[in-house]
Amino acid sequence: MNYRSLLIVCLATLGLAVAGWGQADDKIAFISHRNGYDDVWIMNADGSDPVNLTQGRYCASPAWSPDGTKIAYISVDDDETWPYGGEIWLMNADGSNPQQVTDDAVEKLRLWWSEDGRSLYYTAVMAAPVRDGWDGPDTFVMALDGSDSSPVDWREVYRRFRPGVSPDGTKESGIVLREKGDEENIARLYIRDVREGESSFVHGASFFRVIPLPDLPNPDQPFWHPDSSVMVPYEDFTWASNSTRVAFTSFTTNDGFREIWAVDIDGSHLVNMTNGLGGHSPAWRPVLPAATSVEVQTWGRIKSLLAVP
Repeated sequence: MNYRSLLIVCLATLGLAVAGWGQADDKIAFISHRNGYDDVWIMNADGSDPVNLTQGRYCASPAWSPDGTKIAYISVDDDETWPYGGEIWLMNADGSNPQQVTDDAVEKLRLWWSEDGRSLYYTAVMAAPVRDGWDGPDTFVMALDGSDSSPVDWREVYRRFRPGVSPDGTKESGIVLREKGDEENIARLYIRDVREGESSFVHGASFFRVIPLPDLPNPDQPFWHPDSSVMVPYEDFTWASNSTRVAFTSFTTNDGFREIWAVDIDGSHLVNMTNGLGGHSPAWRPVLPAATSVEVQTWGRIKSLLAVP
């Protein structure tokens, strides 16, 4: 092999790596009590290789940064007040460099990142969660260092970060228990097409697909119909970045034990991701950054070189 051929092969290898940038290393963050604490864990998208990132903390609501490099979460040092209370922390996606962001003793419940990755939204329960004229959860936005916290309209936040909606914005997922007249006691995953501005299952919705989930244990619960807004005992929906697979939490027993399951939207490959060890609050890692224009141009040049005799 001459020098030119060797160079082309090396460049081609680099180009293949660029072409695949953003496709590998698919991960899911989640909460698990398997080591005696509600730690933030991370696992591959098939459930393999689970890793404890927080090592002995009581955590909630793991949330990926838009570029997939950091995870925000809520944490307290002990379980005396858990699940209430807690401060917001940030860490790298591998668990390194954990940093406490807030220190205000506000009872935080859930986190979201802004689309540009520069701020965090969170909901909180204030000192008087039930009061005259209460109109939804107290919701705030702040900078990543915890500064400039200010209230925002919770409706706008929920419209922006619609629970159960796929990343491409075209599908919404929800799980119901036995339908009326159903004696099989089988839960079903409902996936429906959504229109812009819709935020939840609505009466008379048109369902894209109904997926029976016979492998999921179904605790003794009342009958619910798809028209109902009650979607227990399943929750915490998260979608793969390509919108073809959805993961969710299932209460597998009446004592509150939970597992994370995932299934393709065509009903195939239903898998227990936590495999009897317990887990909840899954969060699928966003797609990694696409190749830059320079990288794309470089790969185009490599392909042209390969085409030359």
